[in-house]
Amino acid sequence: MDPHFTGVIFQTHAGELARRLTRPFPAVIVLDVRPRADWEAGHIPGAVSTSAEKLAGGLPEGVPAGAETIVVGADPFDPAVRSASLALRRLGVRRIVEFSGGMHEWEQARLHRQAAGQTAAAKAA
Repeated sequence: MDPHFTGVIFQTHAGELARRLTRPFPAVIVLDVRPRADWEAGHIPGAVSTSAEKLAGGLPEGVPAGAETIVVGADPFDPAVRSASLALRRLGVRRIVEFSGGMHEWEQARLHRQAAGQTAAAKAA
């Protein structure tokens, strides 16, 4: 990662996020900041449910501070995305990317959604 961009909040779109999820390096973590019930109904595969308020207490368990962190909200105007991104900056996360279209764009692109409790085997079936 380029040190000149440390602390900058980037943006991405559905196609690029889908591509990034298929690449093992560099590590990428998806944080879904929609209400928990929305996350349970369907989320980007592998996304971790959290909120800006929860992030004030630290990163979710298992989320490395050095990974590229993509923040997903409900739609392009979801204020929770920027709140979470700023909370991540305060925690020292160096590479933050906001998914600008949110789950609305993900669904419009007809990309795979994972339901809470769905396993990788169920996803592949």
